[in-house]
Amino acid sequence: MSAGINETNQNAWNRQAARYQSAADFLFDEVDYGDRTLPTEKNLRLIGDVRGRRVLELGCGGANCGIVLAKQGASVTCCDISWEQISFAKENAKRENVQVEFVVSPMEDVVYDDAFDVVVSMAALQYIADIERVFGNVSRSLKNGGIFVFSLNDPTFYSVAGKYLWNDPAEQQSYFYSGKERWKWEDGDDFEFITYRRPIYEYINSLVRHNLSIAAFYQLKPEKEILTEEDELEAIFPRMMAFKAIKSL
Repeated sequence: MSAGINETNQNAWNRQAARYQSAADFLFDEVDYGDRTLPTEKNLRLIGDVRGRRVLELGCGGANCGIVLAKQGASVTCCDISWEQISFAKENAKRENVQVEFVVSPMEDVVYDDAFDVVVSMAALQYIADIERVFGNVSRSLKNGGIFVFSLNDPTFYSVAGKYLWNDPAEQQSYFYSGKERWKWEDGDDFEFITYRRPIYEYINSLVRHNLSIAAFYQLKPEKEILTEEDELEAIFPRMMAFKAIKSL
């Protein structure tokens, strides 16, 4: 049964795609974890060797990560809720001369029984309301012993910034807030995004419920010169986090 499309985010990403892709300065020779200022796969080594393996990327955007893994010898399927993002992803794959299968779908509906060795999702799962459904589908889609590597917003930074930088509603200033946040990429935009924040233990417990054992966890520190007040907070409170989980035998 379909989970239904988050039309707010689909519309926002369709409208944001061109602006985002033109400004993103993606890597196409190394897997990043959602932000060029953060440690990459070269540093973290969570995914490892993918030669001859089947890889699924959830929330691929321009598919830069999936394209890198295809270059490394993986058979890659990438999905995204936005057809505009997928359009850019196809152009990127063609330019980088790799074969990638693309699917336009909400993450909640993507499931392939025992089909993949690796599932990755970089800086995308914060857009998902039903994380239980996604983790359950990831577990179904992975072969036994398969790995799930993902990054997303760290609630530590977002609670601190919500209080000291953004003047968010009082409930969102708490680390323990679990719920949606509405925001605009630029103040003048006439469209908005919905993301979902949870304390870290909610992700851990959900992974465990779906037979996904945590093998590694990082809270990521930017590797750049600190320039702004927001950057200074980011240097002492992690903005992004990364997990590696293994489907138990």
